[in-house]
Amino acid sequence: MVLYIQGSMAMIDIIVADHQSLTLSGLQFILQDRPDFRLSSIIHEPAMLESEISRIKPDVLIVDYNLPEYISPDQLENILRACRVNTLVITSDDDKTSIMRVVQMGVQGFLTKSCSKEEILLAIRATARGEKFFCHKVLNMILEKTDPTIERLECGPTGLTQRETEILKNLAAGFSTKKIADLLNLSPHTVHAHRKNIIKKLDIKSPTEFVVYAIDFGLLKPKKY
Repeated sequence: MVLYIQGSMAMIDIIVADHQSLTLSGLQFILQDRPDFRLSSIIHEPAMLESEISRIKPDVLIVDYNLPEYISPDQLENILRACRVNTLVITSDDDKTSIMRVVQMGVQGFLTKSCSKEEILLAIRATARGEKFFCHKVLNMILEKTDPTIERLECGPTGLTQRETEILKNLAAGFSTKKIADLLNLSPHTVHAHRKNIIKKLDIKSPTEFVVYAIDFGLLKPKKY
């Protein structure tokens, strides 16, 4: 994987594996004015995908596994085993069983085709960094599958308590520990302890991920570009 530098900005190379005209047009429109994104290849024939991944070594593969006579979940699983590539699924699939199966393959991101432009841009950047990004609908499916008495899914974020959710929202809004403590009538030590639990549960690696997860949980609205 190579991030090409254009001026001071890292260039994210993207391959799209989808053959729906409307989806392709939408993605091209979203990406065309972004100086940090490069749409390097559009795959119309699934047989070409592995060779194109090997040739381009993209930072992100955007793929749909739910198109007739295109890439099936089985084929996607084989591709992910053969190719080390950060993968963002964007699909109209609403079947919980197949969605959970694909999530458990280890894809970094998963959106539905009803997601906003802002979510798509956030998801591409997170996927390029190798971070997890699930839209609110998919995240709810993951949380529904999560039983607090058993081992949690490795590939998805675990559930937060009501207090942790409140603190996550305020952290994402940029408030300090002291400010959050004052707002929620807690001690700074308690807020710090909850913050550590949130980081552990969601596997947060950078401050910006508080914002990403707050948007996924529906606690914040994405800012318009």
